[in-house]
Amino acid sequence: MSSNLTPLEVCERLIAPIGELARIVSMGEKAGYGWRRASKYRDAGDMPPRVNRGLLKYARRHGIPLTAEHLIWGASHAEIDALLENMSAQEIAAE
Repeated sequence: MSSNLTPLEVCERLIAPIGELARIVSMGEKAGYGWRRASKYRDAGDMPPRVNRGLLKYARRHGIPLTAEHLIWGASHAEIDALLENMSAQEIAAE
């Protein structure tokens, strides 16, 4: 098992399940499932540039620590776990 998450897996962990990711970028709920498979233009787990831009915009508006680097390279499980822990701590502190 790889210690790296694909860009899609990073978004699923930080933002929302795959169907909701597609809706966030104004696509049909099932559109995101195709991103799990490779295409002629991208590797499995990569998303189209328009989707990446939409998810970055959404993340910034909602205080989610998604970066452009995550959308290009993915990230390690440890890095995303640390971001999720920090997000959780910030939510608790805000209450």
